[in-house]
Amino acid sequence: MIKILVLYDKWIRGNAEEMWRTSFKEALGDDIDAYDFVYKENVEGSYKWSTDIVDNVKEAFGNPEEIKKALMGCEVVVSGYGPFTREVMDASDELKIIGISRGGPVNVDQKSATERGIFVLRAVGRNAESVADQTMGLLLSELRFIARHNKEIKNGEYFKKLSGVGRSGYLGSFNWMEANGKTLGLIGYGQVGSRVAKRAKAFDIRVIVFDPYIDQQILRDEGCEPVDIDELLTESDFVSIHCGLSPETHHMVNAEAFKKMKKTAILINTARGSIIDEKALYDALKNGNIASAALDVFEDDPVQSDNPLIGLDNVTITPHTAGRSPDTEMRGYRQIAQQVARYLRGETIQPMHVANRDVLA
Repeated sequence: MIKILVLYDKWIRGNAEEMWRTSFKEALGDDIDAYDFVYKENVEGSYKWSTDIVDNVKEAFGNPEEIKKALMGCEVVVSGYGPFTREVMDASDELKIIGISRGGPVNVDQKSATERGIFVLRAVGRNAESVADQTMGLLLSELRFIARHNKEIKNGEYFKKLSGVGRSGYLGSFNWMEANGKTLGLIGYGQVGSRVAKRAKAFDIRVIVFDPYIDQQILRDEGCEPVDIDELLTESDFVSIHCGLSPETHHMVNAEAFKKMKKTAILINTARGSIIDEKALYDALKNGNIASAALDVFEDDPVQSDNPLIGLDNVTITPHTAGRSPDTEMRGYRQIAQQVARYLRGETIQPMHVANRDVLA
């Protein structure tokens, strides 16, 4: 009987075990009893969530020694954040599938998995709706100064300013903007970027896109305009980042980029913090080279208390929450359960869900 380890992350979602059970029941139906499912909580250990790379994994959480014990004899393991290093994989000679309920299975040493012929599965676009929603929320917050007004009313600054300059003077100190007719530049047009574009067009916003890896005709067919990066920076009223982090995109938005942007421009990042050079961003915001920024991700992520961006009034900050929702988690579990079910039935796993494509060769 094939043994399957479900390493559930209760620290992320209190009912994670139940959600995994439901997902596999949906995917396998009455056949579920033909397999040996072992459910184990992914408990705290030496790996604490971090963007630093350790043993070829990052953004991992858990106790590798406990995982190795549970993994013995398993052909399939599914998880969200467990650290699957070379050493952990060695715990089971039978291991064929590592299913990670996230878009980027960076908590798996994919090179080692490929060398062993292990499929690393990923959940495609599982948080795309949630991130797209938050991107638009951050954009509207910056347009209408929602977060700043909320803060100033609650901390009393609003009332102090009223007594000094009056309501007209206070309201006149903001450079109000409307969304209608403005230009949004998307850096990246994947699962999230395409959804942001759809939402933005509902606000009558012109959408331009820099993404050299997508068929440019697809952009045109979906009502967007393909442009190069310089054109995007110079023309956009709002710049929103939706590409992955790579050597090519590291500090892609830097001091030179800020010089090309409008002084009234708003920068939004719900992708990865290191795509932006934070020091250059701080200088650009402090010196008025751009109007404001809304950030959910940071170079040292989630945001740290000593980050100088926190002290700027023209920055709205959230602590890497854009992808969070019960819908997001369940969507990830269901995708992985469905692909595991295909494997168990002897069907072909859908290639889009295989992170280490070389294993398909």
